Amino acid sequence: MTSKISWKILWVLLSVALPALGQRGEGEFYPALRLDGQIQVQVDDGDLQSGRPEGSRPVRNGIGIFPTDTRLSPRRIRLKPRLDLSPRWTILNQVDLDPDGFQQEDLELTVLDLYLRYEIEKGHELRLGQTKVPFGYENLRSSERIFTIERSDVTRQLFQRDVGLVAYGQTDRWEYGAGVFQGQGLNNQERNGSQDFVGKVVYRVLPALKLGFSGQTGTYRPRSSGSDLKVRRVGMELRYQDGPLQFEGEYIVGEGFNLFSETDSNSRGYYLYGLYKIRSDLEFVAGYDRYDPSLGRVNEIRADNGVNERDRWTLGLNYYLGRSPVHRVMLNYEFRRELEGPSVASRGLRFRYQYAW
Repeated sequence: MTSKISWKILWVLLSVALPALGQRGEGEFYPALRLDGQIQVQVDDGDLQSGRPEGSRPVRNGIGIFPTDTRLSPRRIRLKPRLDLSPRWTILNQVDLDPDGFQQEDLELTVLDLYLRYEIEKGHELRLGQTKVPFGYENLRSSERIFTIERSDVTRQLFQRDVGLVAYGQTDRWEYGAGVFQGQGLNNQERNGSQDFVGKVVYRVLPALKLGFSGQTGTYRPRSSGSDLKVRRVGMELRYQDGPLQFEGEYIVGEGFNLFSETDSNSRGYYLYGLYKIRSDLEFVAGYDRYDPSLGRVNEIRADNGVNERDRWTLGLNYYLGRSPVHRVMLNYEFRRELEGPSVASRGLRFRYQYAW
């Protein structure tokens, strides 16, 4: 952990260690401290692993080139301290213990969220600090709520979090998010020559159907380069819910830098997931996602997540021990293919136990 974020770590430790600064009751005393969190324990079948030399974690998406043995690993161990300063002002923090295995010496504290929130009025707020960027749908959903165990590649092509100022809000028919960010991603200092502008709007077309549009423009400067790479992307989203049946999908195109190609390239991808609630505690999930991080380029020699197009089919079951707080087990079967270059496919099961409080 670099010294650049040591002040963030200090805040985390203080917010967890100090006794409650106030308590809510009939008088609504402030400030008031609250601590939420979640834990996820996961088994990834050997055919869905990466096997990088450092013995690292499973490949979450894409194609695993060198399969390794099946193993049990903590996917997420997160704490979410929250300090309410007044009815409208709140400091929110989220950290990940970021474990690589269960050994204590492998734990590393990573700050995910740290921002000041001001509630303008019910349903509308401002955030200042490190938070999620208002782009897309799957990106903004917590892993506590997504249908499948892992997100799609197209959602993960750019930073989920960044430092900036953003406004979020919703009414009965509209949802919006708009902000300005430094453009360098999680826990990185500003290095590029401009700010990123990100925004989204969603409209409820029918009682069961929502349609949305997202956009981002800006620059990113890699550590190994003194030049800025442009960042341009637009996305469309669809959400449908009628009784026990739900669908959600996104189509996103990008130009410039993305986290897979790490160069100036054009990218394109989409996903579509469906969920059917069999009963109150059991859901069936089916989905398809596809992503090409660099249109027009192909690595014909080896499987390449930075260049070649790939897709994935997913079938799964979600069983809820409780919904509030979220307490569930998830089982996914994935079949993934490399669609360009050498013919590579991987398939297998993922199992996750998840509890959030």
